[in-house]
Amino acid sequence: MFPTLKSGQDILCFNWAYVFFKPKRGDIVVIKHQGKEMVKRIQKIDDRQIFVQGDNQKESTDSRNFGPIDKSEIIGKVIFVR
Repeated sequence: MFPTLKSGQDILCFNWAYVFFKPKRGDIVVIKHQGKEMVKRIQKIDDRQIFVQGDNQKESTDSRNFGPIDKSEIIGKVIFVR
């Protein structure tokens, strides 16, 4: 699969998206993991563990490498891409 976002594109991230609603499979989110901000897609949700994956599966660093993330690591939901 090809990357959804290309270098230089702008995104708008809604950081209150999961205050009243739960993350859903398929949501594109910005996460902060080990000091790095990354854009990933939610693939699976188990209790408080969330598995994320990049759209460019061959070159993506995601839950396959670093394991599940906690909901607290989600900065926000991507709501607009330009």
